[in-house]
Amino acid sequence: MVAMLKIKQNLLASSMLMSALLFAAQANALTCSTSADSWNNGYVVNVTVLNDSTAPVNGWQVALNFNQGPGVTGSWNATLSTSGNTVTASNVGWNGNIGVGQSVGFGFQGTHSGNFTKPTCTLGGNSGGTPSSSVSSSSSVASQQPSSVSSSSVQTGARNAITVRALGTTGSESITLRVGGTAVQSWTLSTTMNNYTAETALVGDVVVAFTNDDGGNADVRIDYVNVNGVTRQAEDQLENTGAWGNNRCGGGAPSEWLHCEGYINFGSVTGEPGSSSSSISSRSSTSSSSSSGGTGAGSAGCGAPAKLTNGRRTINVNGLNREYVLDIPSNYNQNNPYKLVFGWHWRGGSANDVVGQGYYGMKGLSNNTAIFVAPDRAAGTDGWTNANGRDMAFLQSMLTQLKSSLCIDESRIFSTGWSYGGMMSLAVGRELPTTFRAIAPVSGAFLTPHVDSGSATAAWIAHGTSDNVVSHSSGSQARDAYLRANGCSNTTVPVQPSPCVEYQNCSSGKPVVWCSFNGGHTQPSFYSSGAWNFFNRF
Repeated sequence: MVAMLKIKQNLLASSMLMSALLFAAQANALTCSTSADSWNNGYVVNVTVLNDSTAPVNGWQVALNFNQGPGVTGSWNATLSTSGNTVTASNVGWNGNIGVGQSVGFGFQGTHSGNFTKPTCTLGGNSGGTPSSSVSSSSSVASQQPSSVSSSSVQTGARNAITVRALGTTGSESITLRVGGTAVQSWTLSTTMNNYTAETALVGDVVVAFTNDDGGNADVRIDYVNVNGVTRQAEDQLENTGAWGNNRCGGGAPSEWLHCEGYINFGSVTGEPGSSSSSISSRSSTSSSSSSGGTGAGSAGCGAPAKLTNGRRTINVNGLNREYVLDIPSNYNQNNPYKLVFGWHWRGGSANDVVGQGYYGMKGLSNNTAIFVAPDRAAGTDGWTNANGRDMAFLQSMLTQLKSSLCIDESRIFSTGWSYGGMMSLAVGRELPTTFRAIAPVSGAFLTPHVDSGSATAAWIAHGTSDNVVSHSSGSQARDAYLRANGCSNTTVPVQPSPCVEYQNCSSGKPVVWCSFNGGHTQPSFYSSGAWNFFNRF
C-alpha cells in the first residue's frame, strides 16, 4: 500500500513538473520588443509580441516597466492595468491567438514628468494591477461576467469577440451591449474615447443601448463596434433610435451620437468567429463588400502569379539598401487589382511599428481589399528627411517593383502616416499627385523636402489643436496648400467623423477634408475609420 502511494506521488510530481515545463516552454516561445517616441511631456510606446515557437499560442500577457509613473492616457489593441511604474497588457478577445512565426502589436500613449526612457518589456505580469484612472478602467476594458444572460437565449459553442468604442459627455453615462435581445455587458463611460470589450456565445443583432440620458443632459458617442475583427462604423448604421432630429428622438440621420435614450443596431452576428455578417444595410459598405481587389486599372503584375511574398524586403536604390514590409491579402487573386496603401512611420519609429499598429488600424478595416506597405527610414536618420531626394527615389523604386510583381489598381494608390509619417504623406501628395489618388496625414507639416507639382490630390488631414510638437498652425498651412491646389472655396460642411469638415467647390474628384480635433500630438480615435472611409470614396 505504501509502495503504491509512493508511485502515485511520483506520478503526480512528474505530471506537475511536466506541466511546469510546458508552461515555461510556452512562456519562452513568446518574445516582446518595444519602440518609443517622446516629446516634451508626452510619449507613445508600441509593442510587438512575437511567437517564435513551433506551436500556436493562445493568450498572452506582457509587463512594461517604466522609470516613473506611466501616466497612460490612451491605448489600442490590448487590455491595460497599472501598478506603480508597471503597465501590464494582455490580449483582447480577437488577438489572443498568435500563430507560429506571427506577431501582434499594441500600443499606448501617456504623459511623463521628464527624463523619459523607453520601458523594458517582459513576458508575464501582474494581472491584478489597479486599472489606470486616467483612462477609466483602460482604453480597452477587460471583459467581466455578463450582467444578465437569459437561459432561453440562442447560443453557440463559438465565442464572439465584440468591442464597443465609445465616450460620454459627462462621465455618468452607461451603455449596454445586447446580442439577440439579451444583455451581455454594461459599462459606465468616461469622457475620453475608450474601447469596451466582451465575449459571448450569443447570436443575433448586436445592439448598443443608452439608458440614462439624465433628462437630456447627457449624451453618448459610439465610434464603432468591432465584431470578430471586423469594424462597423456607427454612422453607417440605419437604425439609430437615439439620434436627435426633426425635434424628436430617432428623427435624425444615421449618426455616431445617442442624444436620447435609445440604441444603435449594428447588424447580426452568426456565432462563427471571424464572421460578422450583417442584416442591417448601411450607407457605406465598401470596406466589407468584397474580399477581392478592385476593378480599376490593373498594373503589369496582373494575370500572373505573385512574384513577391509577405514580409520584410530589401531593395537597392542608387547604391543604398532600403527595406520595407509587405502585407498581401491571404486570399490574393492575381486577376483582381488591389488598392495599395503606404503607411509611413513617425520620428524614430520603424516599419515594424506601423505593422504592429495594423497599418494605423486600416488593415483590420480593409477586408482583404488592399495591399499594405510599411517603409523603413534610411539608416542614420530619424525619419523622412528625403536628403537629396533619396526617400522619394525609394518610393518610386517600391512602386516599380510592386506594380510589376503584384496586381495593383494604379488608380487607387494611397499614403498615410502620423507625425513624420504625416509629413512624408503631405510631401508625396504634392510631388506625386498623378500617382497617389489620396493621402491621409495626421499631425504633419511641410517639413519633408519635396518638389511641388502644383496639381491636385484628394486629401484627408487631421491635426490636434493643442499639438506642441508639430504646431496646429503648421497643419493648417499644409491644409491651405491643398485647398489652393484643389481649387476649393472657403465654405465647409460637417462630415463624419466629427469634428471633420469638407471644403466645397473643389476640383472634381479632389476633395479636401479637415479634421481639427481637441488633443495634442497624438493619433485621434477616429483616424483609422475616417481615413479608410475617405480612401474608399475613390
